[in-house]
Amino acid sequence: MTKLVDGKKIADEILQELRIKIQESGLSLKLAVVLVGGNPASLSYIKMKQKRAEEIGIQVEIFRYRIEMTQAELIAEIKQINSEPSVSGILVQLPLPEHLNRDEVLNAVDPQKDVDCLTETNKQRLNTALAVPLPPAAAAVLKILEYYNIALHDKSILIVGSGDLIGKPLAAILRSKQIDFHSANRQTEDLTHLTLKSDIIITGAGKPGLITGDMIKQGSIIIDAGTTGSDEGEILGDVDQQSVMGKAALLAPVPGGVGPITVAMLLKNVVNSVLKD
Repeated sequence: MTKLVDGKKIADEILQELRIKIQESGLSLKLAVVLVGGNPASLSYIKMKQKRAEEIGIQVEIFRYRIEMTQAELIAEIKQINSEPSVSGILVQLPLPEHLNRDEVLNAVDPQKDVDCLTETNKQRLNTALAVPLPPAAAAVLKILEYYNIALHDKSILIVGSGDLIGKPLAAILRSKQIDFHSANRQTEDLTHLTLKSDIIITGAGKPGLITGDMIKQGSIIIDAGTTGSDEGEILGDVDQQSVMGKAALLAPVPGGVGPITVAMLLKNVVNSVLKD
């Protein structure tokens, strides 16, 4: 029987701990969200983050800019937000309009307030195992494994996908902990050969139905962190949930698995930017 990860339950526990920590500190925390344009999906994500943040006592201020904003104008605005003492953390809502250089915009964020861990400074710190806020989605994956007491050192681990939100940061974190793993990406010729040998599969490729039941071994642990929007407005994961049910021992599904925990880990980064553990 496959156990499904209850992402909302885990997220609620994290948020309750954060709420208590904020209340006991007596400090005011603010998350600044930089939004360029009015992408409907981005607006929906921001609304969800704002709701969860305000539930635990974090103020959210949304800095909305017109879609025609130039690169120089946006960077100047971000630098102004950096200088605001009341701002505890900053995130730039992705995706950005195509005319803006994503890396340059992200690198304009003060690394000390970079709660998404997407500045080059923080990514380099992650690679060298220096103290840094963990990227929220990668941290959510690790939280699930910790929550279910899954040891990593004696397992065959496969990371599918090499993106900035899941694949790259997870690989850096595991290397820093001296945990062996294998990686696969779009250039991998025989993905099934790797998946069938893996005890733990973490996928963030953004390709619906990529992992199917005939590709995994009995009792494996599947963490689906891939999200793709369908034409019908659904959020789809990389894993064909129906075909892996009954074969996987544990499955973090999409939606409802990694997603809610990612929001909680983002807010944990906001709290820890001011209130160090």
